[in-house]
Amino acid sequence: MADRQCAGIMRVRAFLFCIGFLFSPALVSGSENVRVALADNQKSVVITSRSGFIREGQPFSRDERRLVFSAASVGGRPVRIRASGELTQVNGRGYRGWIELRKKQNGLLLVINDLDIEDYLKGVITSEVPSDWHAEALKAQAVASRTFALYEKRAAGSRAYHILATVKSQVYNGGSGEQSSGIQAVRETAGLIIAYRGEIIPAFYHSSCGGQTENADELWGIDEPYLKGVDCECQQIIRDGLWEKRISMTHIADALRRRGFRLGDILGMGIEGITPAGRVKNVTIHHQSGKKLVPAERLRAAVGNTLIPSVFFELEVSEGDAVFSGRGSGHGVGLCQWGAEEMAGSGHDFKAILSHYYPGTSLVRME
Repeated sequence: MADRQCAGIMRVRAFLFCIGFLFSPALVSGSENVRVALADNQKSVVITSRSGFIREGQPFSRDERRLVFSAASVGGRPVRIRASGELTQVNGRGYRGWIELRKKQNGLLLVINDLDIEDYLKGVITSEVPSDWHAEALKAQAVASRTFALYEKRAAGSRAYHILATVKSQVYNGGSGEQSSGIQAVRETAGLIIAYRGEIIPAFYHSSCGGQTENADELWGIDEPYLKGVDCECQQIIRDGLWEKRISMTHIADALRRRGFRLGDILGMGIEGITPAGRVKNVTIHHQSGKKLVPAERLRAAVGNTLIPSVFFELEVSEGDAVFSGRGSGHGVGLCQWGAEEMAGSGHDFKAILSHYYPGTSLVRME
């Protein structure tokens, strides 16, 4: 899992039966579907099935094994299709549930996977974290991912899909992302989500915090008690926890211009403001036309989250390059995945892990 763009927080009232961190499996109720955007702006989409297709509103066909859709063939109404008795292959990757193709105004296709959220999670958990992690860490990830997906669904409004299948939301690889350990984690936490005072929370999470998670209000202006920074032991077990990245200032200037920043050639860079946890708030860019203050997370998003793994860094300028020396990976808010693995290895169960990273919250079951 990488980062999420956070545009703000909607307080979404979920219809929940609150039971705190004590619960009974007998309370599991029906699930609900989630709509995942698999691919956007596609000229054509290839869908295959060895057993034939079921098309919504049409008779079942065993003769069709390979279908190629374009915007012209989809037309003005969405096409919904699924394989009979197996995963539906979309551009070579298998998915559970319905595949929906929509023609956009630009004449290209949007591909959506509409499926039960528990089936969706099977393709998320071990796409986000290693399959050989402790079971309690996987279960913590399952609950956080379920909560995040349902929060995104309730915040989606009239949008055709609820959540993306990429690191901009959470990684979903369909059937190819399923592993037995992840499936077991989903089953053992079926229906469980995280709530605060009866409301579902935006359960942000990240790879590794570098030893201290971050207050969401420091990065995004989200002032919620369950998104405050906490101590974390992830640096004790994560490999490559410390990193150094050397990036040319020409590359940084080009990346910022593509994001709408007006600036000339960069002459120098410096840090402007540090959060209480030690992360950089802003970076000052000295350029030919003056000075520009850029939020560190916006700089990181513009340059690339893999090039600058986190804003937990120190910065130097050397021979036309910016040298970032830091630790951790991701935005640092909410659950730290490597920290969850550390806690699970120390004997903590998934309830204790979630309570640590989302303080003051409760586990509830979907109603």
